[in-house]
Amino acid sequence: MESFVIHIPTKKAGLVKELLKELGVTFDKVDTDLGNCNKNHVPNAETIKAMNEVKEGKGVKFASADDLFASIK
Repeated sequence: MESFVIHIPTKKAGLVKELLKELGVTFDKVDTDLGNCNKNHVPNAETIKAMNEVKEGKGVKFASADDLFASIK
C-alpha cells in the first residue's frame, strides 16, 4: 500500500472525498495544524520522570546513533 499527503483547499475537500470514494480509495483526514501530534496530551509519570532526569544531566549520552542502537541490541 502507498500513502500520499495531499493538501486540498477546504472548498474542494467534499469533491475530492466523493471522487476518492468513487474510485474505491480509502483515506484518512489529518489535521495539518497538529500534524500527527496531540498538543493536549499530558505525559504519564514515568515519562515526566525520564524528562526530568535528562534535564538534570542524568541521561545516557551516545556519540552517534549507531552507538545508541548498539547499546539496545
